[in-house]
Amino acid sequence: MADQGKPDRRDKGVGERPSSELVTERLSTAEVEDDIAETQREMDFAAVERLIFFTDAVVAIALTLLALELPVPGGTENVESISIPEMLRDARQHIDDYIAFLISFLVIAAHWRIHHRVFRYVRIATRPIISLNIWWLLLIVLTPFTTKMLSVGHVNLLRFGVYATTQALQFAIFAVIVVLIIREQQQVPPGVGLQSLHVGLWQTVAMAIGFAISIPLFLLIHQWAFAVWAVTPMLSNLIRRLWHGLSRR
Repeated sequence: MADQGKPDRRDKGVGERPSSELVTERLSTAEVEDDIAETQREMDFAAVERLIFFTDAVVAIALTLLALELPVPGGTENVESISIPEMLRDARQHIDDYIAFLISFLVIAAHWRIHHRVFRYVRIATRPIISLNIWWLLLIVLTPFTTKMLSVGHVNLLRFGVYATTQALQFAIFAVIVVLIIREQQQVPPGVGLQSLHVGLWQTVAMAIGFAISIPLFLLIHQWAFAVWAVTPMLSNLIRRLWHGLSRR
């Protein structure tokens, strides 16, 4: 039987991790009460928080580097002598840079959204999850570089392929992370939490396939292959809803 004098620290709801403030409070209480099992449990929660904070910081840095690479219309020298028409003309010449920035911003945002959706249910950051998350972050950091390859010069199969391969690999790595989370997070109940994890896995696999398929499609439809990246999430959501509707019948 549970100790009648101790508050019930078990998590309620749909299996989300407790907030950072609650983890800190519980950890302090467990240490005072010399509850070794509870202390270890709260330390696991705190370790996941550190991993998430670190990930958010790296993603923020990658987004910042994307913006720093943007060319200033008209340049940064003799700015007082440059007219507005000259600035607009120079901006048009760098339109590929701005489009590449927007594409990568949306791609990184998609990575972060799925990461946020999934890791809200992570209670224990095991060694494989941490290692794969580091590799995932490596590809996030490489995104500004692959974006530069995509925007400089004429878009060919090599430039397009490097970018698409990097993104496909990144989504594939995160799909493995989601599978590990589903298998190892035994405290996630088979309700909304598990359903959200499966949705995250579906979206991640779909994006990995979409970026991979776009590479051979580039040989056939050239720059129209960029549209595959935009269509993939919408198409995957439509297929998932249709599948879900059919399975409920």
